[in-house]
Amino acid sequence: MGLQFNALHLSYVVHVLGVAGAVMVLVWNISFRGGLAWESSTNKNLIFNVHPVLMLIGLVILGGEAIISYKALPFKKAEKKLIHLILHAIALVLGIIGIYMAFKNHNESGIANLYSLHSWLGIGIIVLYGIQWIYGFLVFFYPGGTADLRKESLPWHVLFGIFLYTLVVANSALGFLEKLTFLESSGIEKYGSEAFLVNFTAIVAILYGTFVLLTALSPGPEEDNHSYSAI
Repeated sequence: MGLQFNALHLSYVVHVLGVAGAVMVLVWNISFRGGLAWESSTNKNLIFNVHPVLMLIGLVILGGEAIISYKALPFKKAEKKLIHLILHAIALVLGIIGIYMAFKNHNESGIANLYSLHSWLGIGIIVLYGIQWIYGFLVFFYPGGTADLRKESLPWHVLFGIFLYTLVVANSALGFLEKLTFLESSGIEKYGSEAFLVNFTAIVAILYGTFVLLTALSPGPEEDNHSYSAI
């Protein structure tokens, strides 16, 4: 039985928080951190700035929108499944690029890679996200598994997807904490506007993830109550 909330109404909160989170992470990295760059010979931090932007907008926000697509969109089930698939694919690609930019920044700046819990979890998450997407594509989309395979796979696919998304949101908060700790040790004010912006962005990300899960676990439209046959 789903939670006694209306999924469609909860999805409005998800959309608002998603827009707020995207704006906040962009303001932080453009206005406070100097901007975004694929290449930079003078300020390698501009390369790293791409990482939090893509990870939050990709895995957290678009990944969350993909999860609630079955409950929040007024389309037929087949159309929702395609949107679910595409949004997760975009999230995965942005996540891969975001991780690449972190490695690129570290390599060009002479900083060690994979020394923190955040980075360990990040690699594990992106690998599992890719496996989840590929399995979902093959079983639920094309070429598609047998009816028995789909029936047996669906509960595990949904459960693992929720577990994986919870890790995504938790690791994003860990990343904000790690970056802010580095910045404060480098001299930014602990109670300054940038520190508050980073902390509030992390809080918005956590709230966003919470409402994504509440939406996914709540009853959708009457015709859609049993259609979370996720890709």
